[in-house]
Amino acid sequence: MLVNKKEGYMKCIIFGVLLIVLTSPVNAQQTTTIDPGVTPDSFLWGLDKAFDQVTLLLVAGDVDKAKKGLEIAEERLAEIREMIKENKLGEAKKAQEAHGKTLLKVKEKVKEVEEDDSLQEIEKVIEIEKELEKHDDDVEQTFGELKVKIEIKGEITQEQKDLINSILNSLKGQTGEVEIEIENKKNKIKIEIEQETDKSEGEIEIEIESIEKEKGVKKQKKALEAIEDADEELNKFLEEAGEENITISQDVLDQFNSLLDQAKSKFDQGNYVEARRLAKQAEKLLDDEKEEEELNENGIKVEIKDGKAEVVVEIGDSKWKFELETTDLDTIINEIAVRTGLSSEEINAIMKVEIDGDEEEQEAGDENEGLEEDEE
Repeated sequence: MLVNKKEGYMKCIIFGVLLIVLTSPVNAQQTTTIDPGVTPDSFLWGLDKAFDQVTLLLVAGDVDKAKKGLEIAEERLAEIREMIKENKLGEAKKAQEAHGKTLLKVKEKVKEVEEDDSLQEIEKVIEIEKELEKHDDDVEQTFGELKVKIEIKGEITQEQKDLINSILNSLKGQTGEVEIEIENKKNKIKIEIEQETDKSEGEIEIEIESIEKEKGVKKQKKALEAIEDADEELNKFLEEAGEENITISQDVLDQFNSLLDQAKSKFDQGNYVEARRLAKQAEKLLDDEKEEEELNENGIKVEIKDGKAEVVVEIGDSKWKFELETTDLDTIINEIAVRTGLSSEEINAIMKVEIDGDEEEQEAGDENEGLEEDEE
C-alpha cells in the first residue's frame, strides 16, 4: 500500500513537470531572471537542470536554441554567484561545469546557423552575439563582485581563494570560446558573401558593421576600453612601484608590452574580440605581479566637485571608475554597493570623501552633515 502511494506521488510530480513544460510558452526572447532559484546544494537541482534541457529541446530553430541556451547559462551563473557567497565551493564548481556544458551547446548551435541568404545568416549570428555580449557583461560583473568579497572579507583560506579564482577564470574562458566561434562563423559567411556578390571586402565590412550597430553590439567599444584600461593600469603600476621602491621584472614589462601591442594591432585590423582578449591578458599579467609584490590596496575615493561625484573603487585587482550627477552621500554609497556588491558597512570602512578639491580628506564613516553646505 505504501509503495502504491509513493508511485502515485511520483506520477503526480512527473505529470506536474510535463504540464508546466507543455503549457509554458517556449520563447527564447523572454526576460532572463537573475534569481538562482534551485541551487546545486538542493536535491531538486538535478530536476531543475532536466527541466531546462526539456525546454531547450522544445525550442525550434538554431538561433532561438542558442538564445535559450544563453538564458540557461544565466541561471547557472546566478547559482555560481550564490554558492560562492555561501562558501559552498564544491556546489559552485558543479554549477560552473554545468555552465560550460550549456555554452558548448550554444557554440554548436552557432556552427549550425544556416540561411539561404548569407546576409540574413550573418544577421542571425549577430543576434546571438548580442545576447552573448549581455551574458559576458554579467560574467564580468560577477567576477568583479566576488573578487571584491574575497579581498574585503578575507575569511577564506588560500586554497579556497585559488578554487574561486579557478571557477571565475573558467567562466571567462567558457564565454570566450563562444565569442571565438561566433567570429569564425562570421568570417566564413563573409567569404560566402564575397563569392555570391560583386561587393568588395570593405563594402561587406561596412554592411556588417551597420547590422552590428543596429543590433546594439558594442565589441569595438569594449575592446578599446580594455586597451585603455591596460595602459592606465601599467602607468599606475609603475607609479606605485616607484613610491614603494620596488623593482618590476623586465620580463613582465616585456610580456605586457608585447600583448598590448598585439591587442592594438588586432584592433586596427578590426578583430575586436581578439584585441579585447589580449588586452585583458596583459592587464591580468600586471594584476598577478601586483599580487606577488603586494601592491594591491583596498580603497574607495569620492571627489565632490561642481555638483558631481567622481568615484574610484579599487579592491585588490578589481577597479571601478565612474561619475555620478549627485552629491548625496547615501545615493553615492548605494550606487557603489550596486556596482560592487559591497555592503554599506564595508564601503564606509574604506571610503574617503574629498570635497571641492580640498587636500584634507573626510572619512566616509563620518556623518554626511555639512556636505551640502560646503558645496554652496
